Amino acid sequence: MLAMLINVPAIKALNTSFQKLFDTAWRESPEWGNKVAMTVPSSTRTNTYGWMKRLLKMRKWDGPRLIQNLGTHAYLLENEPYEATVGVDRDDIDDDNLGVYTPIVQELGRTSRKWPDQLLKTALQAGTTNLGFDGVAFFGATHPLNPAGNQTNNFTTTALSATNFGVVRAAMRGFTGEDGEPLGVGEGGFLLVVPPQLEDTANTIVTAAFGSSGQSNVQQGQAKVLVVPELANQGTTWYVADVGAPIKPLIFQLRKPVQLVSKTTPTDDNVFNQRQFVWGTDGRGVAGYGPWFLMARAIA
Repeated sequence: MLAMLINVPAIKALNTSFQKLFDTAWRESPEWGNKVAMTVPSSTRTNTYGWMKRLLKMRKWDGPRLIQNLGTHAYLLENEPYEATVGVDRDDIDDDNLGVYTPIVQELGRTSRKWPDQLLKTALQAGTTNLGFDGVAFFGATHPLNPAGNQTNNFTTTALSATNFGVVRAAMRGFTGEDGEPLGVGEGGFLLVVPPQLEDTANTIVTAAFGSSGQSNVQQGQAKVLVVPELANQGTTWYVADVGAPIKPLIFQLRKPVQLVSKTTPTDDNVFNQRQFVWGTDGRGVAGYGPWFLMARAIA
């Protein structure tokens, strides 16, 4: 086998090839986070969100305008850096043995596309302890919205069934704001978010025309199903989300999109001292929470 001549044109061609592999894998990798989270561009280290206690609504203009964002809470998200890096041995380039690295570069593309999903999954499963904009756990039983009193979006001992899905959905439809009026949750449609273990149950609940006893299934068409493979580590936990409005229940704050970078100059320390050509990705961002009343958690 003829050795590959390592020079500037060859390295440029190699970078182009790896970039193409990366881009293709990125485009072809599925993502789910954008279905339950809104992406918020960030231009600073931190973003502060003054989430309103209720969603906006039109009112009769009788007298001066009423500013509807007076009752807010400060909610801060700080961007964090992430990276993934791989090295290619110079000898493999010499020997033109790069085929073994193709799946590694493709995996860089896939993991880069899934990076928001990774952060959102962590935020979702930590929602029983991480605080939301109102100062209590995002999934909790003590969300204060006076005069309604405490309201809950965390349902324990509630296995996924048609009956329990109806209970959770009805509770969300009944959430009220600080003025005592319904928040209008679910008007744009619900999303039933489940781990793979609950996929068949979820699909049966919202698609079957009849229940197990032959009665009409009143839950048919009440939600779409989103199966999230990353939630398999909590196989009995499921979520109901209102995703019909521009404001979503989760936030992915993006400071710097992921990009593929390289250190491939023969005089780079990694090449000169360690015989390693290096390709890596990096990005900055963070996942957080939107209004708690747009999502509920239930567990068996």
